[in-house]
Amino acid sequence: MLIQKLSSTELQVEIDLEHGGRFSSIKFQGHEFVIPNNQRVLHWGWYPMVPWAGRINKGEYLGHNSEIKLPTDLMPPHAIHGFGHSQVWQNDGDGRSSCTFTDHFNGASAKQEIQVVDNQIFYNLRYLPGTCELPAWLGLHTWLPWSFDGNSKATINFEADYMLEQSSDGIPTGNLIPASDGPWDDTFVDLVQAPKIIWPGVASLEISSPASWWTCYTKDPNTFCVEPLNAPPDAVRLNRLVGNTHNLDVIFTFNQEP
Repeated sequence: MLIQKLSSTELQVEIDLEHGGRFSSIKFQGHEFVIPNNQRVLHWGWYPMVPWAGRINKGEYLGHNSEIKLPTDLMPPHAIHGFGHSQVWQNDGDGRSSCTFTDHFNGASAKQEIQVVDNQIFYNLRYLPGTCELPAWLGLHTWLPWSFDGNSKATINFEADYMLEQSSDGIPTGNLIPASDGPWDDTFVDLVQAPKIIWPGVASLEISSPASWWTCYTKDPNTFCVEPLNAPPDAVRLNRLVGNTHNLDVIFTFNQEP
């Protein structure tokens, strides 16, 4: 297997380049914060969402000059989370890796760089369009455990002003509505503060990013997700590609909880 290993005095991190350049292990204070490989490509690790993040309605992608059809086999009837999670990434050394795309996104590529310093992980994902003219946006999908070794369930300090209204099939309508209290499988904007997750007696994790959009999923009894995105699902159709959609920065800060 193609594994990058990074560490500090407090964190031990592994990146599985063979399976989508994803975080396959993050250990802090002896606890594993990544859901291990369960052979379900969308449901383990922390993986880059590139060249798009979230669902695209029925795989119908609006290019500059025409509509193209993207694969919908992973979550029919929609395309989801790009191609990066299913590709082999090249080891570029020192926490850096890259991949290239084919088919409709031929000519484009992606690069990621990961640094581990003390109790923090610094993550950067970039999309390089090259000769590809299709629009793109990025995200990082995190699968986290609700609890460790029978300890108390995690609490998620996640507060936003607005969320995207969804149709019955999980596709955003484009309308913003006041954020609900959950449970969630939703995308939010205008966060009040950086999300913070607390596992009582074990650890806390703060996720900070200049990304404008966040998806939070809390409907699984064992795992949950808090994901920064620089544009929402189906962003092209919703006409919400604004700002720098080709660069995503995230900082993960771990602390021990008494």
